[in-house]
Order: sequence, then structure tokens, then C-alpha cells
Amino acid sequence: MPLDVNSIKTFFTAIPFSYMALFPVLNPLGGAFIILAMTVNTPEPLYLQLCKKIAINTFILLFIVLSAGTYILEFFGINIPIVQVGGGLVVAYIGWCLLNQTPDTTSGSTTSATTEHSKDIMNLAFYPLTMPITAGPGCMAVTLTISAHETARHSFHSTLLGEAGVIVGLILSALTVYFCYRYAENIKQRLGENGTHVIVRLSAFINFCIGLQITWHGITALIANMNGS
Repeated sequence: MPLDVNSIKTFFTAIPFSYMALFPVLNPLGGAFIILAMTVNTPEPLYLQLCKKIAINTFILLFIVLSAGTYILEFFGINIPIVQVGGGLVVAYIGWCLLNQTPDTTSGSTTSATTEHSKDIMNLAFYPLTMPITAGPGCMAVTLTISAHETARHSFHSTLLGEAGVIVGLILSALTVYFCYRYAENIKQRLGENGTHVIVRLSAFINFCIGLQITWHGITALIANMNGS
């Protein structure tokens, strides 16, 4: 089937649609300071590698959710509200831990403990740094919604182009995550120690509130399902 104007329009509409839908829940600017706080004393080369790994993981995770998320949840008998409750609690817990974390002012330390920490930091690249801190249940829910939107509102041919546009949006979202995380240290230097401490605490508090909000959405959805059944 030849391409038509509507099919091409669908593709280019899906790119900003998916990117703007994901940006608030990804929150790459706030997440950058959370990652920075959780990777204190990590050598720069390793930190850059970690940022790249998180960005790649973010794209792969969201792509899997986009293409097979609904089928995976149905296979295990899990619905979106349950994912929201479980994931929201994890996000809130991480935010709470960061709120109560003692500020580390020993950047540049070369103790053996720091070296050991650096060796183990890559093990955290997927959990919890990618999921749920970067791409949590909110991102999964939004990605599933985007997929349903493209499937329900367009013809099959246009849906393929719509899905392709969404994939481009996912790539742009992952690149945004990488650049925000990559240059978090530069922003930190401009803000200074006190400014960074304030931003980290504020980001942790917002993370905590987001976790509670996601959990509440899941609980209300479960209650509504119970009342409707």
C-alpha cells in the first residue's frame, strides 16, 4: 500500500505526542539529581558509562512495554492498578530514603570502600536506577496508553507508522535522559554545594510524592473495579 498524506501525518504527530506525554513522568531533570545522589564518589568514566546504560535500558524497557506490555501483564494476570500500587510504593520508598540520606561531602575520596562501591554501581543500572527511578510505573502506564491510542484511532497501515513515530519518541526520550544525567555534575557545580543539596532534597521529596500519587491512583482504580464488579 502506498504512503498517503494521512499516514505520514500520523508518523510525525506520534513523535511529539509520545515525547511530551512521557517527559513529565520521566522527569529527567529531577531524576538527574536523584541519580547523582545515589552515585556519590563514582569515577567520571564509570558514571558516564552508567548514564549511557540507563538511557539504553530506558528505551529497551519502554519499547518492550509498548510492543508487548499488555500481553505480558495478561500472561501473569497483573493489571495496571497493581503495577501502579507496587511500583509507586518502591518509588516512594526510594524518595524517602534519599530524604533521610546524610549529605556526602567526601567527593574525590579514594578509599577502598569507594573503589568497591564503584565496582558494584553498574549492578544498579537497571534496578533501581532505570526502573523505577527513571522509568517507573507511571511511564509504563503512559506507554501502554500511547500504544492503545495508536491502535484504536488509526487504520492498520497508519498504526504501523504511528508505532514507528512512537518509537522515535522513545528514542528522543532516552536521549533526553542521557543528556540530563550526563551533565548533572555540570549543573551541580554551577549550583554549588548548598544549592545542589536543596535540589537533591527537593527532587527526593517530589519523587516521594510521585510514588504516593502513583500508589493512590492504583488504589482508587482497584476500588473502582471492585465497586463496578
